[in-house]
Amino acid sequence: MALQKLFETSIGMENEIVGYVVGEAKPYEAELLAFRPLAMGEYLYMEYHGYRVLAFVATSITGSLVISRDLVDPRDVERLVKNIRVGERLFYHRGKVKILGSVDNSLSKLHIPPIPPPPGTEVYKAPKAVLEKVFTPSGPAHVRVGVLLREPEVEVRVNINKVVSRHLGILAMTGMGKSNLVALIAKRVSELGGTVIVFDYHGEYLSLPNTAIVKPSLDPTRLTLDELARLLNIPRNATRQRMVLKECLDSIDAEACGDFFNNLKKCVQGKVVRYGASAQKVLDAVNVYESFLRKILKEASGDVIERVAIGSINAVDLSELHLNHADAVIAHWLSRLLEARKASVWSNGAKGLPTPIIVVIEEAHIFIPVGEETATKQRASVVVREGRKFGLGIIVVSQRPRGLDPTILSQLGNLAILRIVHPEDQVYVAKYCEPVMQDVMEELPGLNIGEAILLGEWVAVPAAVKVDLVREKVSGADIDAVKIWSLYTAKNIDKG
Repeated sequence: MALQKLFETSIGMENEIVGYVVGEAKPYEAELLAFRPLAMGEYLYMEYHGYRVLAFVATSITGSLVISRDLVDPRDVERLVKNIRVGERLFYHRGKVKILGSVDNSLSKLHIPPIPPPPGTEVYKAPKAVLEKVFTPSGPAHVRVGVLLREPEVEVRVNINKVVSRHLGILAMTGMGKSNLVALIAKRVSELGGTVIVFDYHGEYLSLPNTAIVKPSLDPTRLTLDELARLLNIPRNATRQRMVLKECLDSIDAEACGDFFNNLKKCVQGKVVRYGASAQKVLDAVNVYESFLRKILKEASGDVIERVAIGSINAVDLSELHLNHADAVIAHWLSRLLEARKASVWSNGAKGLPTPIIVVIEEAHIFIPVGEETATKQRASVVVREGRKFGLGIIVVSQRPRGLDPTILSQLGNLAILRIVHPEDQVYVAKYCEPVMQDVMEELPGLNIGEAILLGEWVAVPAAVKVDLVREKVSGADIDAVKIWSLYTAKNIDKG
């Protein structure tokens, strides 16, 4: 009853009738003829058959029956505009609205009515007080990420628990604010005392305050066969080469002394008689990559989970690694993190990592690609299936959604979609992500930098949001090339 009174009071105070339902409607969508232009992402309210309903403007069209596309001379348009009578409507405004659900005594989840709104139903601008109830919940798990795009006075909060349990995809073309949103979520989680681990392939997060920078060094004796083979660029189908490597890796584990690379080369050399060219190829790979791998494979580096700063942002610096090497490092971390969280849950916190973890994979289309096997892809597929049970959430970040593995993409229960222009990316996301509304996808090219559509379980209903700017993040922005050229030229003139 309190919620109904809130609606009645709000409508009485803000009774702007936006328009009317026209044509045929469905329980989940309707067409609207409006008095004014409709803004994509605007929230509306209507009442029908005893239901009080929130709706979302998915598409907006302005047209004219007078100034139509049938005109062939622009001077005809000029005459029409000049001679139109005062007060005569020149344009019409139509839009398609998605019905988000009826509002009952709980706004944590809205339910779509079983029947559609009839033609002629009055459609109002959604009251601010009701929007605040929906988008600004006060629970301890909810953190601010921005404000409603069309109602900037309404704060938007998301449920971080759902990010841990249902994972998150952040998708957009480059330069639209993906890394800013990652930084914002990481900052909010750390403010809650939570732990975030960002696999930072471009060094974008190393400048964030209160961030522990983690070197990508690994203990070679703790690596799996697949991880070491990946570091040496030995293909998955090179069965005999991998057999050589496995035998030597087991042998070195048994010795547990001396220099890892010297022991590995000595062992592989001894396999040449038995395995011939296959062993020689492994030996050549070790010789080629040894000098570089010595920078990241160190026997004294210990277990990676021992380097996690609990309650902080952890940036694993991958910026100096080649792709295959970064892939092996991420895969190793994911494997150990899941094992550590399992150990913690099974031992009631006595072992492993004591608190839930959120991991962020940047450039995910590289490490979790469609149609190609990588070490990270194998581990990530396990995490998205099992991680929620053990408090290990994953955030997948990509500027090329169509390059992401569809199985993993379809298991992301939450999405933040910023501007996407490429039609193939739009179709791909709409196909594999259930929460995405096709009509909304078509409007994504109209989003500006820092504007996003939030979908999934971390919000009560789809939200069009202006994301807060993380001013502490100084890396990742576009370079001002003209300014740099100017400063460089001035500096050389002064020297002259």
